[in-house]
Amino acid sequence: MNFACIARFALWIALTSAAFGQQKSAPNTTQGQPQRPAQDTVGRSYPGSYTPGSRVVRTRTEAGDRELIAETVEVPGPDGRFQTSTKTITETVGVGSNPVKIKREVYGNGAAYRALSLIETSVADKEKFPDGTSRTTTNAWAPDLSGRLNLSYRQIEETKPLGPDVQQTETTLYVPSINEPLRESERVLKTERRVSPYLVHTDTQRKDRDANGQWQTTETRDQDVRTVGPGEVVEEETVRNLDGDKKLTVSEKTITHWSTNNGSDQVVTEVYSPYRPGFVPEPGNPLLLNARIRVTTTPTANGGSQTISETEAPDPAVLNGPTRLVSRTVETVRQIGPDVWETQRQTFTLDGSGRLVLTTEDKGTSKGR
Repeated sequence: MNFACIARFALWIALTSAAFGQQKSAPNTTQGQPQRPAQDTVGRSYPGSYTPGSRVVRTRTEAGDRELIAETVEVPGPDGRFQTSTKTITETVGVGSNPVKIKREVYGNGAAYRALSLIETSVADKEKFPDGTSRTTTNAWAPDLSGRLNLSYRQIEETKPLGPDVQQTETTLYVPSINEPLRESERVLKTERRVSPYLVHTDTQRKDRDANGQWQTTETRDQDVRTVGPGEVVEEETVRNLDGDKKLTVSEKTITHWSTNNGSDQVVTEVYSPYRPGFVPEPGNPLLLNARIRVTTTPTANGGSQTISETEAPDPAVLNGPTRLVSRTVETVRQIGPDVWETQRQTFTLDGSGRLVLTTEDKGTSKGR
């Protein structure tokens, strides 16, 4: 069990964040688009396929220091009509103050389309202290077969300054065990250091318990973020994981280049790995290019934008084949009314003949702020 598994819940979370905002890695260049709309609605369809469509509805309300976000994922039921598959309610109390409490409840109806029932609930308490330290304690519960809620994990994240240019974040995960209610099972220590005005270095170490209950470093990440010029930033991250001999070896390297030119933002990410089907690394150069992702965001009239994302990777249909364009996504955001924005997103992927064809289409609106 790791942090990624805990955080992952709804497949559509990624869709809603992508459909109503810029790509995560791309700087926001447009003005006027609602960053926190009062209501989002997005529908997904699959042109040329018998796969049924789906829909996400997300609403946000505010009252004083309280914010309530409700998100429902709807899919066609047995009768073909949309039915709620999952519903997530997130309540934040203390917005803009200290401390802050965030309660999240997730409901689902299972494959039989029964009435919604609670799948998971969590409460996160965030607090800042006078010395600059901040701590977030998250407790999560899940129902057992009898419907009784049991604590499923506890996560404590503490960030503190170690100096004027150094910040450290320690995240600890506790899970129930046979002999004790909660047992520390994972530690992640992240240290961020500003080396110069143009360079920030971050190193991350993850430790897990081995079969004997001893702590062992299972992953490290080294990241450098450099400002190389006006509107130009380069990030390099190297990941090391345990190999078959229990030694930390390079498993992935990512290089991301942000730049701005003539009002357009471009992000180019290259992912390198020792593993690529049909290829053998050269001596002294153990990493091979596995993917190149290019995201270009261009502002349009009335504060809108167009984002084109293209992925180059080895052709899956050709053994030892060259790197080629394997997918393209075009997202357009435009204003269609006072405080109303429309997002259209089309995704093209390779078909059996190696041609890019439209496979997924999303269309939605954002209302209010």
